[in-house]
Amino acid sequence: MLMFRFLQQLGLTTALVASALAVFAESTLHNEADDPASWLKKMDRALSEENYEGTFTYSRNAQFNTVEVVHRYRQGQELSRLFYLNGEQKEILTINGESTCQHVDSEHVLFDHEVTPKPFSKAFSRSLASSPQFYRFKMLGRERFVGRPTVVIGVSPTYNDRVGYKLWLDEATGLLLQSHLVHRGRPLEVFRFARVTIGEEIADAKLVSSMDGNIVTHPLEQPTLEVAKEERFAKPAWKASWLPSGFQQVIRPARDRVSYSDGVAAISIIVERAAISAAGEIVVARQGGTVLISRRLKGSNKQVTVVGEVPVETAKKIAESVEPVIY
Repeated sequence: MLMFRFLQQLGLTTALVASALAVFAESTLHNEADDPASWLKKMDRALSEENYEGTFTYSRNAQFNTVEVVHRYRQGQELSRLFYLNGEQKEILTINGESTCQHVDSEHVLFDHEVTPKPFSKAFSRSLASSPQFYRFKMLGRERFVGRPTVVIGVSPTYNDRVGYKLWLDEATGLLLQSHLVHRGRPLEVFRFARVTIGEEIADAKLVSSMDGNIVTHPLEQPTLEVAKEERFAKPAWKASWLPSGFQQVIRPARDRVSYSDGVAAISIIVERAAISAAGEIVVARQGGTVLISRRLKGSNKQVTVVGEVPVETAKKIAESVEPVIY
């Protein structure tokens, strides 16, 4: 209304005012459509507030998971069910953020119990949208994926101390349909839907557990980005004197392990009795986008291990900076 009166005061006719407002509205929509930050917020909302079901895959080096997902949002209540289609049977049921894992009762079953692959988690989408100081966002165009039009967004670290991402978002809803964790242009982890339907009604039966027999059920803790407070964690015996900008200590109740996060990537530092014989020797391993660096601490019978979703060079620099804390 204020815009309408302003244009009238300039002496424009009603027809010209209407035309000017239409151009203004079209320009605003165009700017939003080409704004990566707006799309990231839309991605965050879609993950929680859209109805969707389908099958996605998640690959990290030799690890490959195929997962069936059903998600429903109705009258403010959010329900989801993840059922793993390869390996031993495992299912994760989530009601309004509270997750329960069910799996076969076997001493041979080893699960990492990750609630969802990181790019498809709320913590990832929410933190990425609020981290413009650490990541640069760029619209890369539009592509068709799993039969749906998508917008493609590039996420690159502001500095070289982090990894980047390439995201494919559903153009109609913003739901993440595919993501690549990339470093130096090379994809290290890939999440992608093989099939998906969005916006249709989800029946109650699709959200009921399909597992039976000798099943173990236990709650899962959702990943937390809560910054550690003095009274919430044991005082660590070791610390990193250098970390990439933006990483803060998060809750981890152990003196020999300290964890940090910038909301998108996580780093853990573990100090234990040395298994590496020579001081200065460094062991490097990688699983997808996660790097592991171990080195013996000079003049000590301890070794430090850094595990994190960062480049090798960053993990090495962190490991070299670890020193005892003097209270």
